[in-house]
Amino acid sequence: MERKDEKGNPVPFSFRYIKKNGDILDAKNVVCTSANVKKKTHTVKFLDSGEVRTIHDVLLISIDDTRIIVR
Repeated sequence: MERKDEKGNPVPFSFRYIKKNGDILDAKNVVCTSANVKKKTHTVKFLDSGEVRTIHDVLLISIDDTRIIVR
């Protein structure tokens, strides 16, 4: 999630995750702004809206169409 280009800028990506209410959200054109290894969360910014959300890693389903498993 924390990929950067050759200039050190975050690379936009997409992901799919489960919201608190159980809905599945497809997030597109987002960048990771920070990660908390102890809390197992990532903070992402939606580039189109400017919205910032903290996502719990265990709720992630896929990143850039690659299915992931969090242990």
